[in-house]
Amino acid sequence: MSTPQVTGLYIYPIKSGAPICLPTAWAESRGLAMDRRFIICDPEGKFITAREEPKLLRLVSTLVHDGLILSAPGKLPIYLHYHEIRDQRQQVAVWNDILAGKRCPESLDSWLSDYLQQPVHLIYNDPDSYRVAGRAPKRPVLFSDGYPILLTSEASLQAIRDEGPTDTEMRRFRPNLVVKGAPAWAEDDWKRIAIGDVELELVKPCERCVLITRDPHSGEKDPRSEPLRTLARIHRSEDGRVCFGHNLMVTKPGLLEVGARVRILE
Repeated sequence: MSTPQVTGLYIYPIKSGAPICLPTAWAESRGLAMDRRFIICDPEGKFITAREEPKLLRLVSTLVHDGLILSAPGKLPIYLHYHEIRDQRQQVAVWNDILAGKRCPESLDSWLSDYLQQPVHLIYNDPDSYRVAGRAPKRPVLFSDGYPILLTSEASLQAIRDEGPTDTEMRRFRPNLVVKGAPAWAEDDWKRIAIGDVELELVKPCERCVLITRDPHSGEKDPRSEPLRTLARIHRSEDGRVCFGHNLMVTKPGLLEVGARVRILE
């Protein structure tokens, strides 16, 4: 059997926005550097994701040395300089958590509000924006749904393609870390892995929702509810939940690289 290796590293600077593919990524306790450091919310502080607003899937972030360049269909790009992030804080509700982040410039709010056709704010997760995963104080997390890193497997994706839509893209599942070289669904049995100097704990399978039925490029919903329908038929967790991929915690920070070997510790 071949040794598993990393084939993809992805970050999403703005929650629900388009991914950035990287050759290397720094894994810190709260997740990959610059992953889900920003979130969009309404004026009352309720977070907005592509589940409610699929136009976010087409919101592209480009990393530059002193900030982000945002672009979207029908909009001229806009530059967010990190030094322009305001000291004003706003509470934002992310599922059952409420935390305070820093407001971004009003020009960014106006640009995003025009694109989404509703009033919104862009919020930055700074070191004082405290949130933990699973109510565990030693498990800090940023604006991801619940855990810092999501791992998926190319073989598990192929299992979906074999039983359902053959053109299903990994991008639908919004992973941070993609591996190949292990059998389909093998990741369900891993408990701890190491990649280079980085050590990771596999906490729980990732439950899937209707978001994966939306085309990651256009935002359009699949009329047959695929690939969720196929996934529900061929793979569920022990408690019957429809799952794909695994949620990870970082137990030893360090640098991740595409091509690195994945060692199964437990």
